[in-house]
Amino acid sequence: MKKFIANEVLILNRRCIKNPEKGGAEIYTYHLAKALIEKGISVEWFCCHVKGLTTEEKIENIKFIRKGSELTTHFWGFLYAIKKKKCLIIDEFNGMGFFTFFKKNSIILIHQLYDNFWTSQLGILGYPFKLLEKIFLFLYRKKTAITVSQSTYNDLKNIGFKDIKIIHNGLETEAVNFDDKKKPNLTLVYLGRLKKTKNPEDAIKAYFIVKKLISECELIIIGDGPLFSALKSKYENIDGIKFTGYIDDIKKLEILKKAHFLLVPSIREGWGQVVIQANAMGTPAIGYNVSGLRDSIIDGKTGFLVKDYKEMAEVIIKLWRDKSIYKELKTNALLWAKNFSWEKTKKDFINYLKERHLI
Repeated sequence: MKKFIANEVLILNRRCIKNPEKGGAEIYTYHLAKALIEKGISVEWFCCHVKGLTTEEKIENIKFIRKGSELTTHFWGFLYAIKKKKCLIIDEFNGMGFFTFFKKNSIILIHQLYDNFWTSQLGILGYPFKLLEKIFLFLYRKKTAITVSQSTYNDLKNIGFKDIKIIHNGLETEAVNFDDKKKPNLTLVYLGRLKKTKNPEDAIKAYFIVKKLISECELIIIGDGPLFSALKSKYENIDGIKFTGYIDDIKKLEILKKAHFLLVPSIREGWGQVVIQANAMGTPAIGYNVSGLRDSIIDGKTGFLVKDYKEMAEVIIKLWRDKSIYKELKTNALLWAKNFSWEKTKKDFINYLKERHLI
């Protein structure tokens, strides 16, 4: 792709920024798209269509084209992309890409491999999809790849990718002052989609263990998702557990600022955006020792990586009883969060594309 310079960019992502199922990948992509717009580059974003949204729409000069379901949009997006000869195509791989691996003017953007997501969601039926994901990625191995963490970088290297650039996620808010007050009672927070791959019930199991030894303790569960109704029905009447459902960023950050720990029991993450959000509020994270979280949590310094909910509870109890260690953890978390901003992400992205003569 040397000497290929484009003033138009086509982003292929199954979801748009207005999709109710959007996540960290879409927020990241949206900031990259805005960075391109700010440089005077035309941007189209092809994605699936969902009820209540128009088939075409402009948001902050980004043109959104919506067609097909989350599955069939890959087919429609592919047909749209093959007609594009003079623009840069950013093919976003989320379990599946848009099959532009043969086009000279395309690169791949990938946050994480789905890998064990498939079997977590589909059981034994997920194994063929797990294999297909690796096969599809193998077809892209000669492409320029952008990812967000060392974990995914290593995964891509193992598949055969040679040209990989890590551009970290940003952060919407600045870190709080060091003297911000926490709640007097131990406060734990789970923040994220309530679905199998995030293991939200493990956060509740850890809370029960902690509660036996620290009676003045609460768990706030922030987020919505497929498991919301079942979990709320099962646990909402348990003392100390509170479900907020979906809340806006202002309320979310206020809760994180007063909390002592963020619990992240995911089976895999691309990066762990919620970790840095919590760190910026002076709240360390305790997460599972898995891809993505190994990158966003510096084990023993900004938070802790654990093997299961039992060890998660043990670490919480230990840190609550040793305030000096907790204070150091909190300070380190704040300093770590200061390394991230969307302005830095956007700058790194644009500089990289310019260095590679892609824009």
